Parts: sequence; C-alpha cells; structure tokens
Amino acid sequence: MNSKLNFRSVVFKRAYRIAKETRCEFAQALTQAWKRYRDFKTRTIEELTNRINGFDFYYQMSDDSRTYRYWSKLQDEISNQMKALPGSFISAIAQHFNSDKIKSFI
Repeated sequence: MNSKLNFRSVVFKRAYRIAKETRCEFAQALTQAWKRYRDFKTRTIEELTNRINGFDFYYQMSDDSRTYRYWSKLQDEISNQMKALPGSFISAIAQHFNSDKIKSFI
C-alpha cells in the first residue's frame, strides 16, 4: 500500500535521527530537518515543473509507436510521482500551470 506520509512526522523523524547521530540538541536538529525538507520540496517541485513543461501533450496523435510508448511511459511516471506527493507539493506545482495540464497527471 502506497500511502502518503504526513510531512510533519517525516520532519520530526528526521530530526530525531539527526539528533541521535550528531548528539546535538533537538532544536538544532529540528532546524536542520526543516531546512532539508524545504530544500527537498523546492527540488521536487522544480524537477516536476520542468518535466511537465517539456511534456508533449499531443503525443497521442503521433504515427510512430516509439514516440507514443515514450510519452505514455513518461506520463505514467509523472502521475505516479504526483500521487506519492503531499497536497502542498501539488498545489505549489499547480501554480505554474493551467488546470488542464495538471489534471492530465492527477
């Protein structure tokens, strides 16, 4: 079962792991964990935004089966990535596009 994780629990688990490994105070570890989460969120949004920007939405009209398979596989990959993301990531990605582009992946 592929369920979405609560981002706060992920950050706190990471902070606990950082505090345990580095033996620093939990407050410092929590600050580092939030920074890592924000960096991860930024990278993920940027990567998905670039992939959607470069996506050929008219691939279904292609006569070449290789082209169709490539874009179809890419569409499935992007859809699976977006299904695994928290809602805040998707809303941030949706700000860059019109609703029709995002609906094709959700």
